[in-house]
Amino acid sequence: MRKLHQFKYTKLINTWLILTFILIIPIISISQIESEFKRGLDYVELRQYPEAVDIFNTILSRNPGDVKALFQLGNIYKIQDQLELSVETFNKIITELESNDLLDQSQIYGYSHLALSEIYCKQSKLDIAKEHALTAVEISPSDADTYYRIGYIHTHQAELNKAITSFQKALKLNPDFAEVYEWLGLIAVMQNKPKEAITHYNKAIQKKPYIQSSYYNLAKAYRLLGDFESAKKQLMLFQKMKKYYDKTYALEGFLAEDPLNSTLRMKLAETHSKHQHFSAAIDTYRTIIRLNPKYVEAYDKLGRLYMGLNIPDKAIPQFQHVLQLNPNAVEAYVRLGWLFNSQQKYEQAEWHLKKAIEKMPKLTLAYHGLAEIYTQQGRIEKAIQTYNTILEISPNDKEAISALQRLEKTEKTNR
Repeated sequence: MRKLHQFKYTKLINTWLILTFILIIPIISISQIESEFKRGLDYVELRQYPEAVDIFNTILSRNPGDVKALFQLGNIYKIQDQLELSVETFNKIITELESNDLLDQSQIYGYSHLALSEIYCKQSKLDIAKEHALTAVEISPSDADTYYRIGYIHTHQAELNKAITSFQKALKLNPDFAEVYEWLGLIAVMQNKPKEAITHYNKAIQKKPYIQSSYYNLAKAYRLLGDFESAKKQLMLFQKMKKYYDKTYALEGFLAEDPLNSTLRMKLAETHSKHQHFSAAIDTYRTIIRLNPKYVEAYDKLGRLYMGLNIPDKAIPQFQHVLQLNPNAVEAYVRLGWLFNSQQKYEQAEWHLKKAIEKMPKLTLAYHGLAEIYTQQGRIEKAIQTYNTILEISPNDKEAISALQRLEKTEKTNR
């Protein structure tokens, strides 16, 4: 009886310990998991890979089958050239998805095969790489990257006609795929077709003017053609792009040591922009803004970049942020005036330009914007008054004189 009582007591204690253990385990909400995942992605963007690995491993410690976390982890290992760990991670994803009938994760499944194909290409295991690439095509037939990878493999296996077919399929899906044009250029050189190679390399440069290898290969094609002057010019451009890569590499090295340094990131963004690597410049400005949401200059530079690329819908919010942080930023009012005018949102354009004039009454640029708005609206008298105001401020403004003469002539004709 005593043993039975002792057994019941022990069982009660064990039950209490289990319940206590369950109760003290922190309950992780979906929003917390999403926040944690985003923090991991932020570390990846800042190239703080050890911190990112810790975050994704923490997520996986709670849910070992989280394929999204595994995918990020696999990519980090790939970036860091930890290829064996990367292969192991992508294979875990494939096993996990296959055992669960792929569920709704077919895209990750295809990209995992594509990543494995890339890794095996690096390791010169082309037959295995091809198997994974073909599976990726089967899963994601509308993804240009899959055909690019197969084309790459065919080229290295000297199956040039098959490579050309694959690259052409990639271009059909993505006509701006610069790397494909570069490989087609290489194949043309291998087939002793320098003129064709020059066409492909020029296309690659047109799509991505910052890729240094295109200039070097274009120089080789010109040499084959006997055009040594053009070859020399391309080699000079290659050297220029090499300096750009060296500079960005150095800046990224400094940022690895000091990832929160916004001044360094601004230099990096401006370097990218100067060499027409606009996507990298945009990403860098966005990173600065996320790290330092009150950095006015980053919004301004990003807005100007979007404006230069003729993307007003993305430029406008940047200048609006500038004004939220600095209501006296006259230039932002002017830029918003011109941007809204380009969208035929005349009331908003007029308001912003008048606000600029309120801040700086002798700013003729803002008056020019107003005069253009009035002209487009058919408010000729108002436009004439505005041009006269410009000439009061700046009597030698040739553009205002010319526009005023045209409007006065139009007004006389309409009478």
